[in-house]
Amino acid sequence: MGPAEQTQHAIRRSTRLPLEVPIRVISLDQARPLSEDCNTTLVNAHGCGLIAKQEIPRGMRVRIEIVAARRYTTAIVSEMVPLGGDPATWLIGLELDVPGNFWGIEYAPADWKIDQVSMKSSASPEKSGPQKAEQSRTPRARWRVTDISTGACYLETMEPFEAGTPVLLSIRTRNAECLLDGMVRTSHPGAGMGVEFTHRDQRDRVAELIQRLTETREVPRIFVGHKEGRRKDEAVHDREQRPDHEAPDPLLELIREGPTLSAEQFLSDLRAQRLGKRRDPRVDVAVQVVLAGMDEDGKPLDQQVTTINVSRHGAQLGGLHGRLRPGVRVELTRGTAKEMFRVAWVGAAGSEVDGQIGISALEADTNFWNQILEMATTSEQ
Repeated sequence: MGPAEQTQHAIRRSTRLPLEVPIRVISLDQARPLSEDCNTTLVNAHGCGLIAKQEIPRGMRVRIEIVAARRYTTAIVSEMVPLGGDPATWLIGLELDVPGNFWGIEYAPADWKIDQVSMKSSASPEKSGPQKAEQSRTPRARWRVTDISTGACYLETMEPFEAGTPVLLSIRTRNAECLLDGMVRTSHPGAGMGVEFTHRDQRDRVAELIQRLTETREVPRIFVGHKEGRRKDEAVHDREQRPDHEAPDPLLELIREGPTLSAEQFLSDLRAQRLGKRRDPRVDVAVQVVLAGMDEDGKPLDQQVTTINVSRHGAQLGGLHGRLRPGVRVELTRGTAKEMFRVAWVGAAGSEVDGQIGISALEADTNFWNQILEMATTSEQ
C-alpha cells in the first residue's frame, strides 16, 4: 500500500464531517519555521483536511491549535496537493498523532469513540516527561426526530443545545447518511430543541430523506455536533439575509415562533402539527389591513395588505410591496384595532408566494382577529 493509499485509509477510518474549524498550524521543525491560520474543510477522529496559503511538506510534524477553545495537539502532514490559483493554495491532509475528538464535536459519531484522547489546554503549564492522555469525557446522548420538514426538524433530547447554537446533524439510515447544517432556534431543557436547516441547497436531500423514512419506516440514528468557531449573532444574521422558503413550511414557522411561546404551548402545537392539525385552525378570509414596519433596507414600510387566512394567533398576508425579514416586528391596523406581530416567514421572490408573509402574534392573549373569525364562522353555518 503506497503513502497516498495509506493516507486515504487513515482519513477514512472514522466518519468524516464537512466542518469549518478555525485552527492555527505551527511547524515543529526548527529548520523550517511556519505558522498559518487556516480553516478545516473536513474533520474526523483521525485527522483533517484544510486549505493552506503556503506549502506544508508531507512528513512535517506540526502543532494544531484551536485558539478559540484553548486546545492543541500534534499531527503529521500526510498529504499535500497543489490547487493552483493566484495566489496559489494547497490542500493539506493532517493525521493526528493520537486519534480522538480533538475538534470538540459534542455527541460525535459512534465510530469516533476513542478511549484515550491527547488534548492539552494552553491555559495550563506543560509538564516534562511523557504526555498523559486525558480520558475523553464526551457525553453520550440519545436524539430522536419528533418531526421533520424540508426546512426544519425537532429533536427530542434531555440536554438540548441553547438557542442560537450552530450545529451539524448526521441523520443515518441503513444505507445512507444525510449531513445537514442547522441552527437551534428554540430549546426546551428536558424535552428537545427545534433546528432550522440553514442552507437552501439542502432541501432536496432532506426531501429524499423524508421519503426514505416514510417508505421504510426505519428509525434513523441521529448525531448532533456543535460547530465551534462561529459567533451566534453572526449565524443569526446569516439566517436573516438568506432568501426564505418558496412556500410556507408549518413546522419551520412553528420552530421560528418557538422563542415567543411557552414550552407547554410549543409542545402542544408540535403535537398538533405532527397530526396535521393546528391548535388554532386557520380560516380562509380576505380582509384588508394596514401594515407598518421597516423593510430589509431599513426604510419605513406603510401599506395596505390583504389576509389570505387567519387564526387566533397569526395570519398569512398577501399583496405586500417591499421586502421584510423573518423575525422583524410589524404593526397591523384594522379600524381602531392596532397590534404588533412578528414576521414568521417571507415568500421568496419569483415564487408562487412572492409578496406573501406569515405573521404571529406577540401576545398570547391576542384578540386582534377574533371578530373576523367569529364572522367567518357564522357565515359558514
